[in-house]
Amino acid sequence: MRQPAKLAFARLSTGTKMLLILSAAMLPLGFIALLTSLDMARSASAEQRMAVRTAMAFHATRVEMVIDRGLDAVRSPQASLEPASALCAAIARQARRDRSGRPPVAIFDGGRRRICQSHGAPIERIAPVDQGVDHVWLDLQRHSFRFTAARRDGLLFEADIPLDDIRLAVSSGGGLPLNRMILRQGSVDVVLVDHGETAENDLLRLSQSLAGGQLALIAEYRLAPSRARTMLVVLLPLLMWAAAAFTGWLIVNRLLLRPLSQLKQSIDNWKGGHSSLHLPRLTTPSQEIRDLAESFAAVAARIHDHELELEEGLARQTRLTREVHHRVKNNLQVVSSLINLHARGAEGAVADAYGAIQRRVDALAVVHRNHYAELEENEGVSVRALAGELATSLRASAPAAATGMPIALNLIDAHVTQDIAVPTAFFITEVVELLMHCNPQGSVLISLEATDRPGRANLRIETVGMAEGALDDYPGIGRFERVVTGIARQFRAPLSQDLQTGRFEVEIGVQP
Repeated sequence: MRQPAKLAFARLSTGTKMLLILSAAMLPLGFIALLTSLDMARSASAEQRMAVRTAMAFHATRVEMVIDRGLDAVRSPQASLEPASALCAAIARQARRDRSGRPPVAIFDGGRRRICQSHGAPIERIAPVDQGVDHVWLDLQRHSFRFTAARRDGLLFEADIPLDDIRLAVSSGGGLPLNRMILRQGSVDVVLVDHGETAENDLLRLSQSLAGGQLALIAEYRLAPSRARTMLVVLLPLLMWAAAAFTGWLIVNRLLLRPLSQLKQSIDNWKGGHSSLHLPRLTTPSQEIRDLAESFAAVAARIHDHELELEEGLARQTRLTREVHHRVKNNLQVVSSLINLHARGAEGAVADAYGAIQRRVDALAVVHRNHYAELEENEGVSVRALAGELATSLRASAPAAATGMPIALNLIDAHVTQDIAVPTAFFITEVVELLMHCNPQGSVLISLEATDRPGRANLRIETVGMAEGALDDYPGIGRFERVVTGIARQFRAPLSQDLQTGRFEVEIGVQP
């Protein structure tokens, strides 16, 4: 495991290595400072939470006092067994004695019809009642706090306290700043205090049940912001880390990385021996990098001079090769002309022998002529052009019986090397000459088709209208088979032939 770790570290850039080394060196100091900062932050947070709980208990107590006042207002007449008329007189007397301290109380019969009310705004309808339980209700429509109770004989009691009284009761608490306070009953929320929106991260929420779990008081407190000194102590390790990393990176980048990057860009833009190496203006104080740049410039100059010499040598070699091919082509044309002159004075078998020799010399001349043209484009010898010239030459030197014999071409656009072009020319010459002797009145089709294998093509030569057994009766068929079989070996492919129909087929290699 150590060896891969060393290799991974060695692959890192110099700036990254400096950052890792400085970070590791400063890690103990940063860890100690961070622990100290966390202890201070925990102490401050504990103090804030204690203050929040104290403020929450204070507000909950104030709200409970309001709720107890309303519940007492409906419990007092409920405990008495007096009839409704006596109860109405009693609550009226109590309201006259303490009108400001008691909420308005109304009595309803079993049919929920109001019998009487102590004072205040008329209570037109009664809130829902739980039998056997004194209940507290939030009525948003009346904007009030409603307290209900039921007596066994069916009488119902209700008291109302405006919500504005509750706001006044909870708005004067101590402790941390109160952002919002909500009184919740089921899905009904009453906002008692709202001092605007505050970020979620700066809020602390507390909840406390009231009235035996019938209500819940939810308070949101704004946490006191951390002091500047505490924040500085907490961020000090990060600031030291960042300062050390930036300083190390700046030094390494100024003295090493930037000059090396400029030198690399100049080398990447250098086009080898086609141009000289233009070095940037290095402002680094590092003498080693300047020496390295000068060494690159010296090597680039030597490479430039060497490539110029190679280009001159290649140009001389190309001219020499063209001259050789040109001379070979001319010599073959001279040989062909001499054979033609001798053939004019010959008759019979001698004339046929001269014609066969001339056709093979012409085939070789065609290959050299096309190969000489190939030197200009460097694409290889075109099989289509080669076959076209061979067909023209063969028709011109055909035996008297096959004069004007049609030779059709159906070849794909493919190119071959000279090593393939020479046996291809001889193969076409041998087969077409055979067909001229055996089927002089027919026609010849030369085809080149692509195969499933890349870089291979199928060369086929066939005739039409040949008499049955004409090839078998030809006196030179044995020599022909030996020749074409030897040519097929140069293609490294088997020869497929049908002597009855006059079809010969072999696979040759073509350039992709």
